Amino acid sequence: MTTRAVGAPTRARGPVLGWSSKEHAFRVLAPKADRAWLIERRHPEDAASERVTEMTAFVHPHGLGFEVREPQPMTYYRYRISQHGAHFDIADPRSVAVARQFAPGHPTWSVTQVSAFLWQGDVRPAIAVHEAIILEVHVRDFTVHSSSGVRHPGTYLGLAESRPGAPGGLSALRDLGVDCVELLPVTAFPLLEPAPTDGGYVNPTGKNHWGYMPSFFFAPTERYSLRGAQPQPGAWIGVDDDGTFYDPGDELREMIRLLHRDGIAVVLDLVLNHVSMHDDNPLLRLDPGTWFARENGQLRSHSGCGNDVDTRDPAMAALVVDAAVHWMRAYHVDGLRLDLAAILDDVTLQELRNATRAEYPRAILISEPWSLAGYRPADLARMGHTVWNDQFRNGIKGQNPHNDCGFIFGAGSGRLSRRDVGALLAGSPRRLGGLFDDASLSLNYLESHDDLTLGDFVRLALGEVHEGEKVRRDAVAEIRGRALQVHKLAAVALLMSRGAVMMAQGQEWGRAKVQHHRGQPGVLDGNSYNRDDATNHLDWRERRVNADLVDHYRRLIQLRKSWLLPALLAGKQMRMLSGSAQWSVGYQIDTPRGPMAVLLNGMASEVSWFDVPGGPWWLLVGADNGLIVPTQTGVSVQVNATSAVVLYATVA
Repeated sequence: MTTRAVGAPTRARGPVLGWSSKEHAFRVLAPKADRAWLIERRHPEDAASERVTEMTAFVHPHGLGFEVREPQPMTYYRYRISQHGAHFDIADPRSVAVARQFAPGHPTWSVTQVSAFLWQGDVRPAIAVHEAIILEVHVRDFTVHSSSGVRHPGTYLGLAESRPGAPGGLSALRDLGVDCVELLPVTAFPLLEPAPTDGGYVNPTGKNHWGYMPSFFFAPTERYSLRGAQPQPGAWIGVDDDGTFYDPGDELREMIRLLHRDGIAVVLDLVLNHVSMHDDNPLLRLDPGTWFARENGQLRSHSGCGNDVDTRDPAMAALVVDAAVHWMRAYHVDGLRLDLAAILDDVTLQELRNATRAEYPRAILISEPWSLAGYRPADLARMGHTVWNDQFRNGIKGQNPHNDCGFIFGAGSGRLSRRDVGALLAGSPRRLGGLFDDASLSLNYLESHDDLTLGDFVRLALGEVHEGEKVRRDAVAEIRGRALQVHKLAAVALLMSRGAVMMAQGQEWGRAKVQHHRGQPGVLDGNSYNRDDATNHLDWRERRVNADLVDHYRRLIQLRKSWLLPALLAGKQMRMLSGSAQWSVGYQIDTPRGPMAVLLNGMASEVSWFDVPGGPWWLLVGADNGLIVPTQTGVSVQVNATSAVVLYATVA
């Protein structure tokens, strides 16, 4: 990937593009257009009200633009572009709200309506990323199942509901103890995609369920609004017959306000590296050859989506940076997670960092450090981005349940040594052979929306379910025996590690993703992005089935907050410890509440003994039948196979 030099000057910005309510102006960048018109309507289907106004060309620092001023704009607008002898209508690439039908190939209308949302003294929680315990959440999947018990299932408002007796929504976040949610994309995306065909792109469900095919970088999706939760085929979502528009963004704002009131920060998964190929995307229509990257004359596909943006172009760079700031400013979000951030060039990544932190100094900035063309975790960390640490995931859990399992199974994924596992627990610092100069920039995780859940990885690795075997979800839901031991060990490794930590929704009960076929048995699904069904929807009854594991996570989260985080924030170092068995490792750290020792044994059948200096030591987490034997310098601690022990020492 070609990048500009670090420290390059900030690029010129020019007049505000899109609809500006302050200037009463519409502006669009169209470098290859001959002429342009503004099309306005009072309702998207009200052709009788249509007003067409020719726009005036002007020179923008990023290319040819067109503008028109309209002091009394109608609610809905589009642009008509004359380009290369043809005319086409498009929505505004910088739409802050859009109106669309629930239908394939729907037309999109941009909306001029400016939100008058009352934030009611909203205050962002003062949480730095390395202090955060993050839960990755999909707005719809989190509450749409009837077992969630919320009044507005599958919606922004449902996520923030706290209802007596309802296990889902805000109640679940409170009960678990997380203090940050990372939302899968909430930017506007096409709700429907092409049905299966004999060749090319195939989506077996015809739905873009997780939102990773963005259409408009500034506009919220209507899918999670009250009016979009159960859309009717062909209907305009959120548009009344008289043209009244119900902004889904206000429901998203209300969700954020309610979460903030409860001390929970909100990070958005923002996809800025490509756009959807499955609608009439205005950026692609306007100029695919300048601000989209090309290879061998074709649109480049390092994202795997066929149209990578080229942020070396100042127009695309400005769009990306402005979108990031827009979500910080208009929605009071606490941070962003950049999907496939390795595709964006370094200058733009630094401009984005600087601009978001100028808007909100405590802005959380998390990046996914890879694409199909590169892997750049260290580069992103040097630019101040917290980075998804896949090496932690692979080393602790493994990369493949069939032939490459990690520490929690008594193995060394990717030929890791025991010292390497210790480095992962310590935040993967360079001094221990890791990725980062600053260990707090490592985001440690074991499960995300991609690939198998942690629960399913364990099921396959332990042979409880075989590859391609069809099972019923309720038959595999309960975690017990060695699987329960593996899950508890994994939770200790994650929540007692240095750096930011992230869990996936349902990870605390080891949820299964069984491919749903009208209630019939299915296979475990490691690529469920397009399934708006029971494959992805959280069944909160499974949480009760695995109450012991949930309680284990809850206790570890509180332990991390009250013991470990104060020590890490005070700059205390982990003193690494090795056990007698091969795959056993731990550390000792001084906390404000006294010394603490964390000891982990990944061996499948062999106990491990650790010599821990100091003491006397007492049990915080672990089996009561383990042995703690005094020695001349401290204690010798027996840690059973596939288990962990956390101790604290009393101080005279």
